Amino acid sequence: MNPAPVRPRGWSRRTRRVVFRLAALVGAYGFWGLLAWGAVTVQTYTSTGVSSGTGHPPTVVTTGSTLEQVAPGAVRTILAGFAVALVLATGSVLWRVARRSERVGVTGLIVAGLVGVVSLLGMLTVGIFLAPFAALLTFLALPIAPTPVPTAAPTPGPLAGPVAPGWYGDPVTSSWRYWDGRSWTGHRAPMASPG
Repeated sequence: MNPAPVRPRGWSRRTRRVVFRLAALVGAYGFWGLLAWGAVTVQTYTSTGVSSGTGHPPTVVTTGSTLEQVAPGAVRTILAGFAVALVLATGSVLWRVARRSERVGVTGLIVAGLVGVVSLLGMLTVGIFLAPFAALLTFLALPIAPTPVPTAAPTPGPLAGPVAPGWYGDPVTSSWRYWDGRSWTGHRAPMASPG
């Protein structure tokens, strides 16, 4: 009896991981936008008592201001730094996806560490809002799952009989290769989508 050719169904494990990374990148950009929106539009209110010095009870004055109005330089620096961090993390992820790299994104990991330090320094104020951003950047720097090594097509032998033509895992490379029933052909396909 001839074994059936191996045909993967649906997305491969690596493809699912890549799609998840790209979705996480979109989420990181959304998170950055939410931080920028909050810093520029959300009002924080402070109340202060003002005494007139004439024996009347003090007047309470409530003022509202955004974080950007209170510390414009710091807010702009943090948002610009995070924008640069996102661009570097995006480049790191896209480079590793295009190269089918299974390595840690060193640049992305350094950037995530710097964002983590910034969030720790501001832990009593805005750091608690920045820590999830650092965690998301760290996740994006982690290695993308390696493609499982394909199993070789069974070679024909006197006891096994001939092997049916079809797409099988190439024993030498991490791709699908067509077995014509007697030998390997030059036709190859990536593991994610055999043709």
